Amino acid sequence: MYEVRLKSNIADLQRLTQQYPGASRDARVSRITEAIALLEREVVRHTPRGAGPIHLGDTIHTKTVVTGMTVTGVVGTPVAHGEPVEFGTQPHFPPIGPLTHWVTRKLGVTDEDDAAAIAYAIAWKIHHHGTKGAHMFEKGFAASESRVIRILEQIPADIIGMVT
Repeated sequence: MYEVRLKSNIADLQRLTQQYPGASRDARVSRITEAIALLEREVVRHTPRGAGPIHLGDTIHTKTVVTGMTVTGVVGTPVAHGEPVEFGTQPHFPPIGPLTHWVTRKLGVTDEDDAAAIAYAIAWKIHHHGTKGAHMFEKGFAASESRVIRILEQIPADIIGMVT
């Protein structure tokens, strides 16, 4: 989980939130939604493309959650393999079918026996070494952090603009 904590404008934001709670919530929803859309694009850009018709990057989504005065932006994926792709895995023996499909589609191996043999070799490597993480969320966050901060630092000015 990555968090952005603003250092500048916090006192202004707290004061404006107390004075204009509705405008503050609306401004934060707007800017957080903008920021997580940027984060989503960067995460997708860093997500590896699989061999299937639906790629992991296609499942990455955003959600802005408002609970009282708290506004939270979420960028994530609901698919089970998102976390292992992000962080990598410990050694394990993966299923051969998806690996064979991957070998056929990504490596262009058309002979079924050759594809199966390559898939087994990959499975044995994973069995002994695990997999490395792609760190697409980490890389996406790092690539957009300064822009996200600039977006969020506009919140106090947005509140003032809404109430004047």
